[in-house]
Amino acid sequence: MRNPKKSYRVILVILMLTMFLCVPLAAYSKDKIVFGVAIALSGPYSIGASTSQIPSYRMWVEDVNARGGIYVKEYNKRLPIELILYDDRSDINTCVKLYQKLMLEDKVDLLLSPWGTGTYLGVAPVTSKYEYPLFGPTVTSETLRRMMDKIPYFFLILNQPREMAAGLVELLAEIGVKTAGLIYVADGFGIEWTEALTPLLKSKGIDIAVLKSYPLGSQDLSPLIKTVRAANVDAFLGMSFPPDTLLITKQVRELNYNPKLLYLGPGAQYPIYKTYFGSVEAIEGVMAPMGWNSRVPYPGAKEWFDKHVKRWNKEPCLWGSAFTWASLQIYEQAIEKVGSLDRKKLRDCIATETFPTIVGPVKFEKGVNIQYPGMIGQWQKGELQIVAGKEIQAKPVYPKPIWK
Repeated sequence: MRNPKKSYRVILVILMLTMFLCVPLAAYSKDKIVFGVAIALSGPYSIGASTSQIPSYRMWVEDVNARGGIYVKEYNKRLPIELILYDDRSDINTCVKLYQKLMLEDKVDLLLSPWGTGTYLGVAPVTSKYEYPLFGPTVTSETLRRMMDKIPYFFLILNQPREMAAGLVELLAEIGVKTAGLIYVADGFGIEWTEALTPLLKSKGIDIAVLKSYPLGSQDLSPLIKTVRAANVDAFLGMSFPPDTLLITKQVRELNYNPKLLYLGPGAQYPIYKTYFGSVEAIEGVMAPMGWNSRVPYPGAKEWFDKHVKRWNKEPCLWGSAFTWASLQIYEQAIEKVGSLDRKKLRDCIATETFPTIVGPVKFEKGVNIQYPGMIGQWQKGELQIVAGKEIQAKPVYPKPIWK
């Protein structure tokens, strides 16, 4: 006679083996999503990185983990995020090597983005080679745009020179600017912006009386400023990085030079710009590249702005910060749509779907985002208003008020 206890044990073993074989082994072992990033914690790029990206990265990890993680259908559970962060010391070669380390040695699941146009020119081809999706929330580059067929895992989410230069030139023409002096940082950003801007200025009949570059890390730009002042131009245009933006503003004020229009690059839309010079009146009328502020009509925009202020006791950058957060929203949505961490599937999802974000419904065409709320901002009574772009909020003030 068969032993019923023995038969029961055999059936139980068979059931357990069946359950084990039906569930992938990874489902038992995967307990987190590891993101990696190499970004400037030191050096000249660190001001931009610490303002526009790093706070958003840290806040997103905190926010996601407080919710238990991102739900991944493949594992039938929420997975928290672990972030591996390296300092690239504002050096492009170092950044490239660190991304190779993240992908090949650390074997991270996914990547977050570095800071700066020149950096992406080095990093994007490498991350695409190893089939890791990467967003560009702090890069404006027509060179990268022309390379998109060769870097299919890279996504340009920020406003690019082609659109922003056109928006700026249209604005200058509308308000009656006839002459301009243009100085630019001799780095990828400054060079690309200038190449996009100069032919458009000429096409509108705006004379470029001064066109000069300066080295990255310059400590004194007063000679260039004096050259522009001597040319008596309507518009002083600076394609500058954050340290240069502060320096130019400081030295223009010290020289008591009051151009009718002052436009500066990244840094002029940072929260530090509003406090650095002592009062909001001190920057009244200054223009800057811009894509967003908290009054745009997109779900979650104001809530994210308020959350950032509460978490960091300062406002976010009204350009890179918002697009950084949008890229993180897209990552989370794509993972949940795909139900997997498979990078090829995630890449295909990002390339074809439309994603609701705080900067609007992001849609990529050939890897380039076509959704930009704003193009140009101007400081008016302590707020950076959108004066050119899709969501125009105020008329431009021209001429700029004199310095106070």
